[in-house]
Amino acid sequence: MAKLERVRHKYKQQLITAKKELIVFKKKLAIGDKKLNTSIALLKKQKKAEKIRLVEEKRKKEAERKKSEYIAMELAKKEVEEAERIALEVAKQKEEERLLLVKKNKELYEAKKALEQKALEEKRRKEREKQRLALLKKKELEEAERRRLQNNSSMTKEEEIVELEKLDLFESDQLGDEVALFRQTKKKQGTGFKPLNKWFKFSVAYSTTLQNIEEPNSGREALKGTFMINPHSYYFLGATSSLDINNYNNIYYQPDFSYSFGYSDWHQDTFSWNYSNYANNKFSPKDGESRFNFQSGNWELAYKTKVEDVALVDNIKLNAKIKYKPSSNSKKVYIKAKTVVLDDVMISAQLKHNITTKQNRLTLSAKTFLYDKFFVSGTAYEYYKPDSIGSNDGEYAYSFGWADSKPYHPSIIYSNYYTPTRWDSDEGPKFKEGTLSVKFNLDF
Repeated sequence: MAKLERVRHKYKQQLITAKKELIVFKKKLAIGDKKLNTSIALLKKQKKAEKIRLVEEKRKKEAERKKSEYIAMELAKKEVEEAERIALEVAKQKEEERLLLVKKNKELYEAKKALEQKALEEKRRKEREKQRLALLKKKELEEAERRRLQNNSSMTKEEEIVELEKLDLFESDQLGDEVALFRQTKKKQGTGFKPLNKWFKFSVAYSTTLQNIEEPNSGREALKGTFMINPHSYYFLGATSSLDINNYNNIYYQPDFSYSFGYSDWHQDTFSWNYSNYANNKFSPKDGESRFNFQSGNWELAYKTKVEDVALVDNIKLNAKIKYKPSSNSKKVYIKAKTVVLDDVMISAQLKHNITTKQNRLTLSAKTFLYDKFFVSGTAYEYYKPDSIGSNDGEYAYSFGWADSKPYHPSIIYSNYYTPTRWDSDEGPKFKEGTLSVKFNLDF
């Protein structure tokens, strides 16, 4: 029992001790709770203060941001206002420039309109003048036609000009009879093949030099026959044959025939080309001679145009061409202008440049009909270098006669266009060395 009592007492003491310790622990726990609550309260207070600080900082930042945005907006506003001001100034300047340009354009338009009105009035004046001249010319032509009807052999002014064109063509280019015969058509033709009865043209002629009258056989006397084939548009092929009827003999140049072919549209603003051979061609060539001498022929390319409404004259016809001769490598350039003055006087000026020999020659020519079909023609040649004149070159030439290209009508013409004349020569105009020809065009 005593042991039990001791044990019980021991446990009782331990219980009391434990209670005391529990009370102490509770006190400590209460103190700890108090400290914890204090710490929690302090922490909450700190967090609240931190939150307030953060809110304040956020507010300050927001205020600063708004302030910055405001400043930026103010700056942007000022920049926009400045840009708008500059844009307005630029727009104002452009508007002023536009108005100035409109004013200038208006002035230019008014000036142009005034010039156009003036040009129109001038054109109308010229047209009225042209109509007046045409009316006068028509009256003159009617009067000439009336005279022609009274005398059937007379020519109208238009016919005279056509005949002068043919004479000018022959004298300036020294073409063969076949080319002159081909170029007699006056009206524009359509392209294509012609009826067979219009393919061929023929002519016969007699020619001699006047010196044969005093001194027989001193010059060539021959009968000539010419034919021309023109089946299609302006393409042609022609030849002229000569038959000597005296005993004249020239070992250097006395051809039996000449020939030519090509495309030759004689109207304005057209190109033409042709080949012509007037070399010493022989039907029966001897040693050193040739039948056709093809390399000695001339190739020609030409262009024609016309300038209208020229002062003092109706128009000026222009012609430019180049010639090439293969055998001598000769190259020549021709530029020619011609017109009609005083109704029926044809004048022309031609510049010829020989590229091979460097020779330049100016040709001045005039020709007209004095009465009916009787014409006179004169030509002067001026050389750039006097020492470039060849022994066969002339300084002037002339011709006259009765020219009539109608079928079966005679043409009696004197010409010295192939004579080496000199202004200062004691031999005079070499009239007797000129050629007299009688020619008939035929129509079958």
